[in-house]
Amino acid sequence: MIKPNDVNLIIFDLDGTIVMSQPLVYEAVQRAFKKLGWPVTFKKEEINRFIGVSTASTKGTLYEFITPPNGGYTPDEVRELVRLEYPDIFRTQAVTFPGVKETLAALRKRGYKLAQYTNASTIYLETVMSGLGLRPYFDYVECIEDNHLTKNQLAAKIIKRFGLEAAIVGDRCHDMEAARENGCLAVGALYGYGEKEPEEGDVTIRQFADLLTVFDRRLPVFEKIAADIDRKKSKDRAFVIGINGIDCSGKSTFAKALDAYLKSQDRPTQVIAIDDFHNPQKIRYSGASPADNYYHKSFNIEKLTNKLLKPIQAIGQVSVSLNLLNLETDEFDIVKRYSIHPDTIVILEGVFLLRKELAPYIDYKVYLDIPFNLCRKRARERDKPATVSKYDEKYLPAQRKYILDCSPLSQSDIVIDNSDPDFPKIRPGS
Repeated sequence: MIKPNDVNLIIFDLDGTIVMSQPLVYEAVQRAFKKLGWPVTFKKEEINRFIGVSTASTKGTLYEFITPPNGGYTPDEVRELVRLEYPDIFRTQAVTFPGVKETLAALRKRGYKLAQYTNASTIYLETVMSGLGLRPYFDYVECIEDNHLTKNQLAAKIIKRFGLEAAIVGDRCHDMEAARENGCLAVGALYGYGEKEPEEGDVTIRQFADLLTVFDRRLPVFEKIAADIDRKKSKDRAFVIGINGIDCSGKSTFAKALDAYLKSQDRPTQVIAIDDFHNPQKIRYSGASPADNYYHKSFNIEKLTNKLLKPIQAIGQVSVSLNLLNLETDEFDIVKRYSIHPDTIVILEGVFLLRKELAPYIDYKVYLDIPFNLCRKRARERDKPATVSKYDEKYLPAQRKYILDCSPLSQSDIVIDNSDPDFPKIRPGS
C-alpha cells in the first residue's frame, strides 16, 4: 500500500465528499415534481444510495428510481427536468461539508496537487464549482461526462497527467475501487452518503479536516519521534518530551500537531506549556535588564518542577490541579488539571527548556532551529508593534545567552530545521 508520506497528488470525489448534495438534489426533485403535478412519495434518505452514482446512464440510478411508471415521462426526461432546477438551488443553498475550503487551502500550501473527478454531469459540476467558488482550490477538474471515461479511467488519466503518487478521497465503493485499480491510497469519507462503503479504504476520515492529519508533511518527523519513544520509554513511568527553540520557532504549533499525531496512534498524552507557569509582573519585571528578566524571572520553574516534573520522575505519574497565572489579570485565577499516568507521553513545550533546572527531567529533547532574522520576520507578522520592538532588547539577547550557556542544539536528541513549518527537516546526525 502506498503511504500517505509518498502522496503528492490528491484526487477528490465531489458529492458526499466535498459537497452536501443530498438535500439539494431532493429539493430539485421536489420542485420538478411540483411543476409536473406529481407527489413525492419517497423520503430524502432514500436517495442516498444514488448520490455519487453515475448519471451518464439512468439505468439503476436515481432517475429510474423516482420516475413514476405511468407518469408519461422517461427517466432521461425526468433527469433533464430536475437538472433545470439545479442552478437556482445551488446558487442559493449549496454548502460544502464543514472545513472543506480551509482544508483544501492548507493542503495546497503544503505543496499537494489537488484534482476533482466526479460521476456527475458537466452542467452539474460547473454549477457546483461556480456556485461554491471551489474552482480556485483545484489544479484540475473533470467529470466522466466530458469524455465518457469510467472513474477508474478518469483517475488514471489524472495520475498520468501529473506523474505523481496519488490518493483518492471519496465516500463510495467506486472511489475505493478506482484507488486500488490505479495503485493509489484509498481514503474513505465516513461522513458521506456511502454508508459502509468507505470503510473499504486504506485510511478513513470522519470529517473533511481529518485530511490535514493524514496528509501532513511533518509525519516523517513525528514517526521518527514516535519510534524513538518506543525505543526509550519504560513502562513504569510517563515519558517527557521537551519541544524547545527560540521565540517564534513554532514550538506551540509543533507540539499541538505532535499531540494530535500521538493521539491518532492511541497514545495517551498531556501537553504542558511553560507559558502557563509565568511569574506575576512584580517578579517578571523586578530587574533592570529586560533580557535578564526574561531569562531568569519570567517563569516559576520551581512550581513546574516540584508539582509536575519531579513527581513524574520519582513515581512515574501525577494527578493534580494547579492555579496558574492569568497574564491579563495578573491573578492566579486559572485552574488547570494535569492527569499523567505511567503510559502518558508528556509534551513539554516552551523557551529555555534545556537549562540546568529543567533538562534533567526531560527524557527526549527536540530543538526547533530557525535563524534569528526569521524570528524577527515572524514576530512582525504575529505580534503587536509594541511587542515586536522588544525583540532586540529583550527576547533575542536572552536567547543568545541561553544558547551560549546551555548549548541546546548539542543537548538535543533531534534537531529540526523549522524554517518552513509545513516542511520541517531533521538535521543530519539527529
